[in-house]
Amino acid sequence: MQTWRIILFILIFFPLRIFGQDTIPALQTEAMTDTLFLQDSIKPVENDITAPGDTSAQHDLSKFAPVTLAIDTTQKINFWTITPRTGEIIPAIPDTILTDYFNRTNAEGNGISVAYLGNLGLPMESRVFFERENRSEFMFFDPFWAYSKRPDKFMFINTKVPYTNVSYQTSGSRQSKEERLQALLTLNFGRKLNVGINVDYLYARGIYASQAAKQTDWVLFSNYLSDRYQVHIFLNPSSYTNAENGGLDSTMWITHPNLMNSRPMQPGEFGTRFNNTWNHNKGTQIFLNYRYNLGFERDSTFIPVSSLIYTFDYTGRSHRLYSEDTTRLNAFYNNADFLHPLRPDKLTNDSTSYYSIKNTFALSLREGFSEWMKFDLTGFITQDIRHYTLMSAIPKNPEDSILTFDPWVSDRSSTYIGGELAKRTGKILRYNAYASFGVLGENIGDIDLSGNIETRIPFLKDTASVSAYGFFKNLEPTFYEKQYISRYFEWNNQFSKVRKVRFGGELNFPQTKTKLDVGVENITNYIYFDKDGYPKQDGENIQILAAILQQNIRLNALHWDNQVVYQKSSKQDIIPLPDLCIYSSMYLQFNVAVLTIQMGVNAHYWTEYYSPTYEPATQQFKLQDAMKVGNYPLISGYLNCHLKQTRFFIQYYNLGAMFIGPPNYFSIPYYPVNPPGIRMGLSVDWHN
Repeated sequence: MQTWRIILFILIFFPLRIFGQDTIPALQTEAMTDTLFLQDSIKPVENDITAPGDTSAQHDLSKFAPVTLAIDTTQKINFWTITPRTGEIIPAIPDTILTDYFNRTNAEGNGISVAYLGNLGLPMESRVFFERENRSEFMFFDPFWAYSKRPDKFMFINTKVPYTNVSYQTSGSRQSKEERLQALLTLNFGRKLNVGINVDYLYARGIYASQAAKQTDWVLFSNYLSDRYQVHIFLNPSSYTNAENGGLDSTMWITHPNLMNSRPMQPGEFGTRFNNTWNHNKGTQIFLNYRYNLGFERDSTFIPVSSLIYTFDYTGRSHRLYSEDTTRLNAFYNNADFLHPLRPDKLTNDSTSYYSIKNTFALSLREGFSEWMKFDLTGFITQDIRHYTLMSAIPKNPEDSILTFDPWVSDRSSTYIGGELAKRTGKILRYNAYASFGVLGENIGDIDLSGNIETRIPFLKDTASVSAYGFFKNLEPTFYEKQYISRYFEWNNQFSKVRKVRFGGELNFPQTKTKLDVGVENITNYIYFDKDGYPKQDGENIQILAAILQQNIRLNALHWDNQVVYQKSSKQDIIPLPDLCIYSSMYLQFNVAVLTIQMGVNAHYWTEYYSPTYEPATQQFKLQDAMKVGNYPLISGYLNCHLKQTRFFIQYYNLGAMFIGPPNYFSIPYYPVNPPGIRMGLSVDWHN
């Protein structure tokens, strides 16, 4: 039994090492597991808040999550995530749900409504403001939030039997094929030690010209759990490469293709603003969390009293923009050039890099070790050392006949102190509160406060949950928001701290499959990218109001699942948002022997608005007021199936474009989604 698993590992590992070599000129949470747990659930709306100056995935206490000290090793298999600073264990449920499986493999399935460049693997941004994360310390990785791996989003595992999962999806012809292979292999050595590897390989050639994407993401992970010792290890080398074309040179290629050419043309022949240009991002993260638990024995059971905690987190990132179509690219940027005019290499070849080293020490008193200790109390101190490298426009020796340039280097550091108070057990009331303060260095004066409280009430012979959440943040702008230089952009900004206040509440009625989340946020000194692609700061207050409703309806075999977002921005010229975003899926569910089948149609819809567009040189989404997108449903038909340990689907993507005219399926200005076509995928697990 072990031999075939080793063979499978080799078959997965070595081909991916070969295929992972770059075919583009030289120049990154979810572990997909399957069918062991749930058959159906309401997919929760994630609400992660990432604080500038703290690029580990930060505490988000706006949503309740139960935390436990230990995993029940009597279970066949356990999944959990951990908090990034202190390594608290949060039991988790992997993606085993049949419902909407096909949609979660699409780019659109990464949120209620997602704006992206049209291809799998390309940059994206949520249209729902409360789903967006803050800009991180390395902004070039941010548009790949749906694909990147992070230790706080990754599922660690403890299993009594070796566990393997392989997922594969594909679409398009040979010339435009999109493919993604995800593989997970993990096993325990004894009851306490687990090791595993997770591979995520994506290659999309692209329907439209110069729109390919390739990603290789590895995660080597391990955990050791005992009464007194807990260790989590997460190693993640990653590489994200995507071709750039600046978008189509005319919207009529989609809306009225017959007027663009006398003969029918394939999408790959449509005109684009430039070609042969690539962005390449590489990353490495090394994460280690160690906890030593102090306690005593009671009735042969270890009772933890306190924990000594150490966390090490190294994150390295690099970015490169390279082009062999410099003439058209220069024209796209009005021949801007902020580098030295006499440099020897005039091809576009911009680069920058960053690394961060965080060390966190914490002490925790555990909830429940005595009758009077009704909550967890944790205090921590974090030291964050950051190193940035930018291009330089100043030569080392101006007298040399061939000029050479050393990179411009900047070192920053910050020290944070903070703590957490939490009650995570109990049937009536649960709460948690988190605080972090920048006390030294670049982020002195930063304040990050968040918390939530939840209770449960009787409802229709069941219980409903009622919760309230909120945060207050006063945060230093990131390094790249303040300073950057490349061929096409240069800025040196003196920005004030960004202040954010959000309050909201959530009602969850499992009996009726209803969830309602209403929140409001006030932002002062908001930083955005203007129409020219430069970061700017708005000194006034901006309010965002949002209501998110999830309602699933069932009538015998007929299911109708809905997610609706209503949101308002007080300054649409700074934070443009569609008033309404809707995701709806209607299907029939039935069984043929042991085969479960869901057959139906789904649709993504958002109201028309001046959507931000994409800036290739910085990979950020910037403002524009020349073109509205929206008010056009993206409709697909699908067959979603489950057979024993396998899920599989067949989808006819963008089916609506065949009968709704004129076709206007732009996701953002000049970037359409793919035309109608067949998509297929499957996910298989082995656990014996």
